Amino acid sequence: MKRTRWCLGLLLAGILLFVGSCMEEPTEEPLPTPPTVPVSSTGYSDVKIPIEAFQSQPHVDVVMSTVLGGELTITLGSNPTTGYQWSEDAEISDETIIRQVSHEFVGPGIDEPPGTSGEDVWIFKGLKRGTTTLLLEYSRSWTGAGLWAVTITATIR
Repeated sequence: MKRTRWCLGLLLAGILLFVGSCMEEPTEEPLPTPPTVPVSSTGYSDVKIPIEAFQSQPHVDVVMSTVLGGELTITLGSNPTTGYQWSEDAEISDETIIRQVSHEFVGPGIDEPPGTSGEDVWIFKGLKRGTTTLLLEYSRSWTGAGLWAVTITATIR
């Protein structure tokens, strides 16, 4: 009887040691760094924000500028296979200052597996000098609630 208890105790200890050695400590991977969009007195006319950047920062503010008649290009990571899409047209606070010229989705390419993200690209043209705000939202059309957003402060010099 003593021998059976001793064997069961030893077996239990072995099982606990085995299970403990199989379990790994969860390693926390660092969150992706939010995009850094430099702000200067001249601003930028091209901005590219990958889809991974929105995982840790769902709302991004961007400052851009161009000359009168110049263009601003913004490229945002996108994956419509999730049901989410960027708004087709930007909400522009003052359409006399800037106009949306185009918007297109650029897929990941035929060599990529299904479900791979692509990019949405918008081009805006400066119509007159001034500053205006543009808003782009990433949402599901049937819910109306935005998951991510980009606010662009655009200055036409």
